[in-house]
Amino acid sequence: MVLNSYGFQRKLYVDEFNNILGSYNLELELLEFSKKNNIHTLILYELNKVHKRFPLDDSTKNSALANFISRAKLKYNIKQISASGESGDFFVDAIHPYNKSRKKSEEKIDAYNLEYEYWDEKASLKGGYYCENYLRNGEMPCNRVGSFNFYLGSLTAMRLLANEESHPIKIEAYIGKFTINEVLQISNHADKLLIAAYVDNPDKSFEYVKERLKLLSDIKSKIKISIIFSTEMVFMGPWLRINDYKQAEKKFFKKLFTQSKELSTNLTFDGFTYYNYSFFKNALNNYDRNTNKMSNTYLDKEN
Repeated sequence: MVLNSYGFQRKLYVDEFNNILGSYNLELELLEFSKKNNIHTLILYELNKVHKRFPLDDSTKNSALANFISRAKLKYNIKQISASGESGDFFVDAIHPYNKSRKKSEEKIDAYNLEYEYWDEKASLKGGYYCENYLRNGEMPCNRVGSFNFYLGSLTAMRLLANEESHPIKIEAYIGKFTINEVLQISNHADKLLIAAYVDNPDKSFEYVKERLKLLSDIKSKIKISIIFSTEMVFMGPWLRINDYKQAEKKFFKKLFTQSKELSTNLTFDGFTYYNYSFFKNALNNYDRNTNKMSNTYLDKEN
């Protein structure tokens, strides 16, 4: 596969979406940013908050989201809208009813995206966020095993929902640290894994995920893989202020091809996902300013 083909599979986590939705200017800014940077998938956060403002299961009240999705697809070359949620119940109660309430394909959500960090053991223990908000209510043990079973159960529910809908829906899962047995089960329930490569320099990104990619190769998984770059200031934000983000993508695949041709052949890569819109936009704005300064300095020296 040609290296450049990966670059066209860019996804973007959209934070603060509850504030963006319904504001013409903020929606326009997001969509123009996405088009400019060849982002073809938007992963929407805060749909739980949107659901409180515009009940997503009610077609008479959810038109704000429908209009945004339609505009993104028809006018800004967005190929896929993905809904992010923490549990299968959220997709049962809000996201899937939204999809069933809309009749036009261009208004529908195209991917159900699970973001539940079962590997975060502190969050799963007694007193932790997942334990108190999900595991106790489901009478599941507050530990990694209970949390993983909740995660897998959510993916199972999401797959059942997707199978009900005539509009094609993909199941995505964000994943951090995993064992070979865990990812074997996850691969049977999802179409795509979003794997975190949270580093401060893209030269480190392949090394950061290499062992996890080897586990996927060992089980001969054909699941699609998207590598997540965090544009936060504690990660790649500072690097992106002075470097073209497309170079980060090329650096990852250069390391992949030179260090492990087996992985590049065995696995199905689906480009990159950027976390998140606010940080990414800020980094690219700074990159543009820095580039302009350097250009002006060069012109001054010539004159």
